[in-house]
Amino acid sequence: LPHRLVLLFCVFCCWWCCCCWGKEGEEEICADGGASIGHEQQGLVKNTLECKWNLAEAQERLCTLELHNSESLEQEHAKAQTESWELKRKEDEWRQKEEELMWNERMNSWNVDTISKEGFNRSVINKNIKHKEAEEEADGKVATFVQKCERQIKHFGMLKRWVDSQRHLSDHPHLICEETANYLIKWCFYLQKAEKQALMEQVAHQAVVMQFIVEMGRNLHQDPRGCFRQFFEKAKIADEGYMEAFHTELEAFIQRVREFSQAKTAESVTMDKVVRDFELTVWAETPMPCWGNAVFSEELKRCFQLQDVQLLQNVLSDMDPQVAEHCLQHCIDAGLRICNSKEAKEERSEEPTMDTS
Repeated sequence: LPHRLVLLFCVFCCWWCCCCWGKEGEEEICADGGASIGHEQQGLVKNTLECKWNLAEAQERLCTLELHNSESLEQEHAKAQTESWELKRKEDEWRQKEEELMWNERMNSWNVDTISKEGFNRSVINKNIKHKEAEEEADGKVATFVQKCERQIKHFGMLKRWVDSQRHLSDHPHLICEETANYLIKWCFYLQKAEKQALMEQVAHQAVVMQFIVEMGRNLHQDPRGCFRQFFEKAKIADEGYMEAFHTELEAFIQRVREFSQAKTAESVTMDKVVRDFELTVWAETPMPCWGNAVFSEELKRCFQLQDVQLLQNVLSDMDPQVAEHCLQHCIDAGLRICNSKEAKEERSEEPTMDTS
């Protein structure tokens, strides 16, 4: 706006000067007798001023337009350049993430094929050895604990009153652990096998007690030796919900012990039937070529060498039924004759021979 005012002032001054000069020239021309020439010159000056005015306005508009366009272009260029840099940075980040993803997928594919990066590391052998040593060490600690505390554990298993159980654990807090619960559980299976039902149920009760105490400590994120009194407090006041869960778990555990014992008894009866159906007449020569087979354990070798059918029945009864049948089949394949009771009686008077067919 100030620039435009300056131009207007300059144009006005020029126009004023020209008007004054035109009047003087007109007087001179009139004096000289050239009135027509003065009018023509005045029109020319007027047109010239109008052209200058239009030119000044046009130049001003052009400058304004150029200035506006220049700033707009610079702004647009700067904005576009900033966006370009931002997009390039994001592109680089995404490319890096994509490369990391491809690398992880490649490593995962190696892990699926069980040839992960650690698989080529020699330390993996040492790790397995250390893990095995740790398991053996843990088993050794459990065996030592049981051997040292067996009498105390059995005494706890025979207690019937809540007060006596709490007092015994207070005097021997080292018994509050999973090892004690596991020992009591195994003892239950042994008593069930020996058909001592009442004693098994009593020990099962104490096993569930110990299991509940250990589980309470795990849920409270505390050492069970520090919270076992809470269990007995709930038991003494006969907390309805808590004791209902306790008796439900106790009945379920006793049922599992009975079902497991019945299943094992059924397997034993089946194996005895298999052995009784076939009376083995064995002719054992030393050395036997088949003794090198891994199927023939030292106990089986002893049965064949002593020709003791009862001993063979006992050995096969202790085996898994499928394993026992597999051993009998290997006896047949090795050339040892298997005949029923009638054939055995008929052939006992004859000289024993090896049937190689």
